[in-house]
Amino acid sequence: PDGLLRYFPGETLQGSEALTAYVLSITGAAQLALPAAPRTRMIEAMKAVLDGRLRHEDYGDLRLTKVAAFAALARQGAATPAMLGQLGIRPADMPTSTLADYLAALDNLPGLTNAATVNAEAERVLRTRLVFEGTRLDLSDTGNMPWWLMASADEAANKATAAVLGRPGWRDDAPRLMVGTALRQSRGHWDTTTANAWGAVAARRFAALYPAQTITGTTQLGYAGRSIARGWPLADSARQVTFPLKGAGP
Repeated sequence: PDGLLRYFPGETLQGSEALTAYVLSITGAAQLALPAAPRTRMIEAMKAVLDGRLRHEDYGDLRLTKVAAFAALARQGAATPAMLGQLGIRPADMPTSTLADYLAALDNLPGLTNAATVNAEAERVLRTRLVFEGTRLDLSDTGNMPWWLMASADEAANKATAAVLGRPGWRDDAPRLMVGTALRQSRGHWDTTTANAWGAVAARRFAALYPAQTITGTTQLGYAGRSIARGWPLADSARQVTFPLKGAGP
């Protein structure tokens, strides 16, 4: 009745602020359409969460739930710069999952007068969180993910990657971030359902910005004294090579 989504059907269950914010955010980021009437009710519910008029999930840090609601509204084109004053939290105090939502919201907030300053501060904080173990991306606040918003370390890494792709000043970082988040996978998937959804958003955004046919340069492969070089762009049939196994017979 209050416009929030339930995890399961049933009149005895209350709606969830976290679930509603997630559905609005992921569909907005993936450019998937929602039915008009439910979408309108969900947007009004998120405004009520942001205003403090609606709260069922009375655990965790309310400020982070407000950022999730704000990001959901922004991704649906329903946020205003005035809403920033309702958040009550600095970028430095946001866990990376929430910070990524905040950055994405700023990208969808027309009319923000000090946009450059606000974006620069949020980006500066995010850069301090990124840690590369070899080529794998890690986060300095991995143990500080808001579980009540369905966040996880993989979800945060994927959302952060998606949030900065295409941003000025991040072009040189984009390939490293995409590789780093991909290497967080175990057996072909990330750690949660929501992490996999955000990973799909990030991967599709990366593919649109850096299509395979525009890749240039040379890939060099070596094994047991033999080497093979392939110049890009490469046809699909040329992207696989083989080496004789060292020590194997003829």
